[in-house]
Amino acid sequence: MNRRRYLETIAAGLAVGGLAGCLDDLQATSRSDADRTAGNGDGAEDDGTGSTDGTDDSTTGGSAGRDEADREIRMAAGRLNRAGASLRESRNSLEDPESADYDPEEPQAFLDEALESLEAAEDAGPTEAQRADIEELNAYAAVLGPAIEVTAVVTDDGLEEEVDRVNDAIVDENLVTARSVAESLVDTFAPAQETLEPALEGVESLDADRLADLAITDLAAVQDGVRTLESVVDSLVVLSESLVSLVAGHEALEEGGTLADEEAFDAACTAFDDAATIYADTAALLEDGYADAPEGLVAYFETALCQSDHLERAAVAFNEAAKAADDGDRRTAEEREADAEEQLELAEACGA
Repeated sequence: MNRRRYLETIAAGLAVGGLAGCLDDLQATSRSDADRTAGNGDGAEDDGTGSTDGTDDSTTGGSAGRDEADREIRMAAGRLNRAGASLRESRNSLEDPESADYDPEEPQAFLDEALESLEAAEDAGPTEAQRADIEELNAYAAVLGPAIEVTAVVTDDGLEEEVDRVNDAIVDENLVTARSVAESLVDTFAPAQETLEPALEGVESLDADRLADLAITDLAAVQDGVRTLESVVDSLVVLSESLVSLVAGHEALEEGGTLADEEAFDAACTAFDDAATIYADTAALLEDGYADAPEGLVAYFETALCQSDHLERAAVAFNEAAKAADDGDRRTAEEREADAEEQLELAEACGA
């Protein structure tokens, strides 16, 4: 499986949505910025005194505080729209990936600004209704935060180099290094699953009607993007775990070959049998992930499944060759070894 190309595809898929809806967000934010100096947003004009009807808000029993809370709420909504832009259209992007980079700094900065505005709104003495708006926007922010963080993890360009190191180590028959690097990929993606859990829980309980009233745009697209991100992370975990498993299979296969060369055929048969079992277990792991993989990732699961199948067949054939050699049946041993080598070549050709 071309793991590097796989990660390049993921990076492109999740990042391409970064500009989606950008114009709408810019307009929403501009309106929010204008609200700071152009009244309380109810259509009335500011007469320069901070009041919309020519009276001093400081004499109207907390009206100024409520207006300040309203301005900060509007500002937070605009910033959250900008933060959410990087997650939109992620599902479509995965189905039709194209080259792009994901930079979490900008959406994270907008998210931080939104949280600051929500805190300012809380400090301004909001009404009960405004407090409910603040709570809902905070709930939305709690979805965006983990999603932005996890998107950055799965699109990290440095991961491509780690995958290359695994492949290069396998080619060089340095399986110790291959296992170490493959396990580090699992250690990267598995925590991302945990990080995303609060977003997955929170996205299902958002009040769409209230958020729409607060001018949160394309909420459904963001929700869909978060769910797609779950599929992507789960798929990456399965694929990285399968890579570790494949390395384990290679280790057993290598051990069997060494023992066969030493004519320790019984021990070689045990090692080859272990390799076949590991490859079969890898296929089972991939089958489970394949069932829930996003459409854009299906081909990569198919490639890995193809490899696992041929590698299992190779291990079985090597096992039979070792048994024949132990019985002194040189002809059968050579035939089965040739069959095993053919299966290895077919495994290498998977996905080509």
